[in-house]
Amino acid sequence: MTSAMRSPLRQRAPWPLRRAGTQTPLVVKVAGPVVALCLGAALVLDVGLANLTCTTSDCQRVSDRLSWGAAAGTAFAVVVLWVVFVAVVGRPTRRLAEVARRVADGDLSARVGVTTDPTRPPRDELVLVGDQFDRMLDALVAEQERLRRLTEELEHRATHDPASGLGNRALLSHQLDAALTTPRSAPLAVVKLELDGVDVIDATIGHGVGELVISTTALRLSAAVRSGQSVYRAGGSTFAVVIDHATDEATAAAIARRLLEVVEQPVDVDGATVVLTACTGTVLHRPGDVRTAEDVLRDAALALHSAQTTTSAGTSEVRSAMYTPCLREVAVERSRTADELRAALAGTPGAGELLVHYQPYVLLSDPSTVAGFEALVRWQHPERGLVSPADFVPVAEEVGLIRPIGLRVLEQAAARSAAWHGLDRSRPWTTSVNLSPQQLLDVDLVRRVREVLDRTGLPAELLTLELTETAMMLDLDGAARRLQTLRDLGVRIALDDFGTGSSSLSYLHQLPVDVVKLDQAFISRLGQDATALALVRAVLDIASALGLTTIAEGVETPSQLRMLTELGCDKAQGYLLSRPVPADVAQELLVGTRALGGVGAFTSGAVGGAAPRR
Repeated sequence: MTSAMRSPLRQRAPWPLRRAGTQTPLVVKVAGPVVALCLGAALVLDVGLANLTCTTSDCQRVSDRLSWGAAAGTAFAVVVLWVVFVAVVGRPTRRLAEVARRVADGDLSARVGVTTDPTRPPRDELVLVGDQFDRMLDALVAEQERLRRLTEELEHRATHDPASGLGNRALLSHQLDAALTTPRSAPLAVVKLELDGVDVIDATIGHGVGELVISTTALRLSAAVRSGQSVYRAGGSTFAVVIDHATDEATAAAIARRLLEVVEQPVDVDGATVVLTACTGTVLHRPGDVRTAEDVLRDAALALHSAQTTTSAGTSEVRSAMYTPCLREVAVERSRTADELRAALAGTPGAGELLVHYQPYVLLSDPSTVAGFEALVRWQHPERGLVSPADFVPVAEEVGLIRPIGLRVLEQAAARSAAWHGLDRSRPWTTSVNLSPQQLLDVDLVRRVREVLDRTGLPAELLTLELTETAMMLDLDGAARRLQTLRDLGVRIALDDFGTGSSSLSYLHQLPVDVVKLDQAFISRLGQDATALALVRAVLDIASALGLTTIAEGVETPSQLRMLTELGCDKAQGYLLSRPVPADVAQELLVGTRALGGVGAFTSGAVGGAAPRR
């Protein structure tokens, strides 16, 4: 440890303490010999007088006077010595004691006040003691100041985000609690804002760039807020803005929209331009409301979650939500659904059962023949009946149940497909199973798929795994490696919802894709929108040039089926042909004992078994 880093209390004194004999006070040096001489003279005189025989009264009188004079002189010397001692030694000693008492009472500004030349040794030890005492107090004050600064630094680190410099969640909770316990005359609002796609930036460009983007956003948000508004980094890519005086919900909503506009400004990072989006959730705390800081932050989080789920459902223009009591009811219902899903996965009696239904797709060159199935999970609930995946899959993804659910669907679909394959081994059909983003991120995905194929005996070439662009964006390189390994096993890879993402075309040459599934959003507009027709034709041409199989999703009318055939699409799937059906009905469709709903419509123009979308 260097001397610069050493505590002031540990530094050496400028000189060592000396022996008392060489640095005794001046009064002791002078008075000691004087007293000794006086006492010696008095003793000699007294002895001489005692041995003197006086025969006359005059002689006796002189002797008495001399004896008395010697005693008086000695007493006077002692008194003078005491006075000098009190003046020279007692006063500094009392000063030292007074300073010690004040320091004991906590007054570190007290000093003895004795100063010495640091280049020369002290005059005596009293001066040395006083000087060293003052130096000790100076070192103690310096140490106290160092500890104070260190404490302030530790407190700042504990309450502030190091990357952005903003207050963290701990400081947010503390200051929000203080604001809520103070009597208020105006509402208080909290806006929670979460950036979209930061995890994608971390995975593709780098975590450092992601942090730089967050820091830049933090600076912009801090510059955008006004008096009475405070910005905090609540964690990860989530910020919180506390509005001390919000007139009403409209005012708070307007501030939330302004914050979104700030976030959506492009960020230049290392020569690249990053355009961010975000969602906000706002809660208004009115005077008289009984809430803790955690209650307010929880309600803001519920509003944020509502905005995110609404946006992900396709209404991208709705990126803000205001808290309402029904959101808490939705959260409670979501928690109940998660608990019931866990029970259903565990096989708990009375919790229902997860089933696999199968929706067929057909060859457009022979629409009366099933070319394969897509396995879709359903939940047979004891009270709610057959629950659509749209109602429970998002909950499963939130609480981490989607991986075991996906594995169960894969296991059941593979076992059923292996049994169907035994009915006619010459038929070239496949079964498709959807992979969630969390499954695709699983480093054990390849092993799990291989084990399922081994247990069920299903040939790998009869299994197709479907994934979306969103699933790949989280870890494109890792996804490409895992998918290539699966493809080497013989498993086919399908790109689902093609055309809805911003980078779909680039994935066709970056990933080992065998099948392209055209999104229903394009198919539904065929015959009504020339742009949709041009896009579908372009995708089919690109897929044909790359040697990829094409499947049209969401076919609901005979005209759509006819146009897809004319455009050269390979296969079709939709309610016109069949809804998702249980395994026994799917087997009847496979062997031909039950007709597909759209076959008559395709050949004669009738609607046949088509049904409206759910």
